[in-house]
Amino acid sequence: MISKLKIFLITLLISFSPCCALVDDFDDKKDLSKTKPNENKETFFDKIITLDETIDGDSIKGVVYDDDPFEKDFKLFAEKTFADKKTINFRDTFVDEISGELRFQGVWGLDRLGDNISSTYPFDINGVIESKFLKNKYRFFTEYAFARDTSDMDNEFFGKFSNLYIEKKFSDNHKMRVGTSRSPIGLEGSMSSFSLPFVNRAQISRNFGDAISTGVSFIGKKNGFEYNAGGYTSTRFSQGFKDGAEFIGRIGYAPFHKQDNPLKHLKIYTGADIGHRGENYGVYSTALTYEYKKFLMNFEYAYADGSNGDYYNPNSQQGFFTTLGWNFTPKLQALFRYDYFDPNTNIGSDSISEYSVGLNYFIFEQRLKFAINYVFSDNKYNNSNSNAIYFLTQFFI
Repeated sequence: MISKLKIFLITLLISFSPCCALVDDFDDKKDLSKTKPNENKETFFDKIITLDETIDGDSIKGVVYDDDPFEKDFKLFAEKTFADKKTINFRDTFVDEISGELRFQGVWGLDRLGDNISSTYPFDINGVIESKFLKNKYRFFTEYAFARDTSDMDNEFFGKFSNLYIEKKFSDNHKMRVGTSRSPIGLEGSMSSFSLPFVNRAQISRNFGDAISTGVSFIGKKNGFEYNAGGYTSTRFSQGFKDGAEFIGRIGYAPFHKQDNPLKHLKIYTGADIGHRGENYGVYSTALTYEYKKFLMNFEYAYADGSNGDYYNPNSQQGFFTTLGWNFTPKLQALFRYDYFDPNTNIGSDSISEYSVGLNYFIFEQRLKFAINYVFSDNKYNNSNSNAIYFLTQFFI
């Protein structure tokens, strides 16, 4: 009776929550016959969610249960609903596995500007299909955003694809990607909306890096280095190749990765987005991330001589942000961010500063997550201030 009541309450909570979302994962096969019970399961209680977290390729296998039968029933229900990836495996065939899921993310927001208060509830419902074939050397991944507004695009159907690509795996550390995916422009610009530390991207990421591109890229990491670089069409959202071409490259290095000291997790990044869309443009950035025990931080600066996020902007722009985080537990994370943006460096007193405070609660990492954000914005151009609060719920099923 108690276990049924718990199942009912968690279902009721999710059904009436003002916001929601879900994510993909894959892992290499293990010989389970040689493992002890639960040895192949990953506990959700000891992983820290970092500020450069990515969900493309994360491995979430399951939960380690305790001996309480009521707790086991409840966790089993939650795991099967949210944490477990729905996968069909094949033997001795061309295809190794096929998986699919729905991702949902909803954000209820209250925004106060002067005496006016507005309420919004944008949401995303994304369908994901993934398959691996030819002994896991190739991977097909597609993500379709059902709720995206594409009414102003020439091809509305293809405009809803956030991902539509094939990867060729050269080794465990290097691969090539062909197709449509998020552009690797900056820290948050290259992150899925389902893995962002805050509800909204930082301003330079919104303006320079919020882009879906089609092209060929090479991705990898080894000996403290990581890279993501390639050539793309400058036309966004799979709308063709009419506008021109661009190069996007991003490289990171952990200079102390071989040392066993607090600086081991320091990473330094540099990146560039150079192309043509009506006119030439270039975005240049530098960044760093750092984590030590429960403490997290990042910093990124970017300058644009023209930019090409989801649309072309001819202005010279610049900005930076820094985030500080503290993990009270692996599930509960507190964040603070200062975010500065100058939308036109040729005009004085038009900067926008944002101060954000957030709490993230990860039940099954990014696969079931709740968050609350408060944002104070100081807009010098409009000479106005605004206050906003956002409630997010995210799950994958």
